[in-house]
This record gives sequence, structure tokens and C-alpha cells, in this order.
Amino acid sequence: MSAVSDRDEDAQDILIRRLQAIDNLTAQDRHLISSLRFDVVDIPPRTDFVREGDRQTKCCLLMDGVVIRSNFTRSGERQIQSVHIPGDVPDLQSLHLRRMDHYIGSVSQCRVAFVAHDQMLRVLRDSPHLTAILWRETLIDAALYRAIIVRNARLGSTERLAHFICEMWCRFDAVGLTDRNGFAFPMTQEMVGQVLGLSIVSVNRSMQILRSDRLVVWDRGRIDILDWTQLAEIAQFDPTFLHLNE
Repeated sequence: MSAVSDRDEDAQDILIRRLQAIDNLTAQDRHLISSLRFDVVDIPPRTDFVREGDRQTKCCLLMDGVVIRSNFTRSGERQIQSVHIPGDVPDLQSLHLRRMDHYIGSVSQCRVAFVAHDQMLRVLRDSPHLTAILWRETLIDAALYRAIIVRNARLGSTERLAHFICEMWCRFDAVGLTDRNGFAFPMTQEMVGQVLGLSIVSVNRSMQILRSDRLVVWDRGRIDILDWTQLAEIAQFDPTFLHLNE
């Protein structure tokens, strides 16, 4: 086995913290995670580093930054299906679905740790508990998609934006990436429109409504929530689908 590098240890620590938030890890679980070796890569903003049709041999752990999963129409229009933050493994399904059916790309400058499928599968074979934790992660991923379908199909533009901001706050807060009332958020209004199925004009108009009602300030890559209770009420937001702290 190759020597453990500082980057390996950083990636292991992030993965342990993320999994520990789901369930308590045993000493054996931690030992197995410490055996994983990562190829850590710095990826510039707006770069698709996994492409539709790729045959993956590695999973990626996001260490820093924000990445998105998306597909494109024939005319080149992007639909963003999900947003991922540090600690997420956005292509976990590639362990069993080897041909990718979507793109994964960076929003901001990102640091991504790649780990070979054979290493991950070895660890999972040796720990039914880790297998169960990652299976739970895929179920939560499915829950997010169900919430997105309802949000984008049934809510108005301002309600959609409010719901998305509430979701992002909860997820960033769960991994310790909020401070006071806000969090750094590098997505542009155009990208948020690609998440919500809205034009940039609609996103801008909805943000102005939330701002004028003194609910949210979004400025220079940061979102601050001024009135959580009212924002969640407008969004019809129920955090159950995130399955946090259970």
C-alpha cells in the first residue's frame, strides 16, 4: 500500500465527517476509510470534469467548492438537476452504473478527491455498516429529486427561489459552512435559473421581491437570510426531505 499523503488524510477526514453526520462510525469503519488513497485535483470554475457517456472507474469526493449535475438539450440549454457541496460524493452511482447519463461540473474553484472504484468496493465489502450508510445517502438523493419535482412543477417563481435558498441554507449549515445568518454561495442567477427552470429575468425579479420584503440579501457571492420563518413560509419549506440529524 502506498504511503499516506497529507491530501489523502484531508480527503479521509472530510469523508469521515460527512459519514459521521449520518451515523456513528465504528473503529473498523474509520480504519477502512483510512486505507483509501485519493487523487486530489484542483478544478477551475465552470469546468465539466465528468461528461455524459463517460465510463467511470473512480468516484469523486468534493473537498471544497460547489459542483452541479446537469444535462443539456440539443440546442445547448442546460438543466441543473442538483447542487453539491463539500463532503458530497455526486457520482456514487458510478460504482454500479458505469456509463454516466449526465455531466458533473464545477461552479467555483473546486478541490475534488478521486478514489478508484475497486478501493471503494473493497471497503464496502468489508463493512456492511458503511454500505448501509452509503445506501442511505442514495435514498436521500432520491428524496431531493422528489422535492425538486414538486418545487419546480407546482410553485411560483418566487416560492421556488425561496425554497431553493432554504434548502441550501440547511445543507450548508449541516456541514458547518454557515456563519451567523448566511453562507458563501458562488452560483450566478443564471445558474439558479437553470436549477429552477426559470429565466434569469424571473430569478432577478423574484430576488428583488425577497429583498424588498427584507427576507434575503444576495450580494457578491453571499446569501444572508434576514427572516427565516417568513422565508420558509413563503417557500412552503419542510426540511424533512433532507433527512438531516436523524
